[in-house]
Amino acid sequence: MMTIDGLFAAGDAVSGPATVIEAIGGGKRAAEAIDRYLNNIPQPRMPKIPIRYNMEAPMEMSASRKMTLKRPEMPMLNVDRRRTMFQQAELGYDEKSVRREAARCLRCDICRRCAKCVEICRDKMGIDALQFGYMDFDNPSETDFRATSEKCITCGACAANCENKAIVIEEADDIRTLKLCGTILNKQEIQYCEECSAMLPSIEYMQFLSQKTSDVTKVIENRLLCNNCQRKLSAKINIETRPVNQS
Repeated sequence: MMTIDGLFAAGDAVSGPATVIEAIGGGKRAAEAIDRYLNNIPQPRMPKIPIRYNMEAPMEMSASRKMTLKRPEMPMLNVDRRRTMFQQAELGYDEKSVRREAARCLRCDICRRCAKCVEICRDKMGIDALQFGYMDFDNPSETDFRATSEKCITCGACAANCENKAIVIEEADDIRTLKLCGTILNKQEIQYCEECSAMLPSIEYMQFLSQKTSDVTKVIENRLLCNNCQRKLSAKINIETRPVNQS
């Protein structure tokens, strides 16, 4: 790494995506280095900052389970013993409680809470299916992962605009699944073209497109067809219904 005199960095620029605690620590080290630099004090020899190369895969779970998980209660030492001893008061979680608490994690190492997915869904698509109130730092509102399945059309706009791949769409076993850091937000059955068997968007997405383009294009037949097959059918109908010039 190139060293530039008078230039200091901390946080994600040094260690890559990490936790807030690591960022605070990096900020403190940078502040001390700046103070030494301005006062012409030699910089101490610091160990290399570890860079995270591997990332644990998100824990997959349903939106309902994510929303119903509660913080486990910490087991505490008996009050009488606390009065007479200097033993640690918090006894710690057992393995089951630790796993349950870990399942509540929002994975800030993956999702940066930029809320771009929310803005795209609400402002660009006009769907407003992502109720992620915790992503709004200035005016946090209610968060409900379960609400997504009621409005989501699995168009993929949120996933396509997520720079960190925190929200993704996966297709397997004839099911299209929308996930946010492992939390399953929506599942919809994959449709196939009746003519060529090409994979199609969800029925909800096709209905959405039909409504948006109803004043431009007309639905010729109520069938599940891909774009190529729709064009072929439209051309066939236009030829069959074209008036014949009689001379």
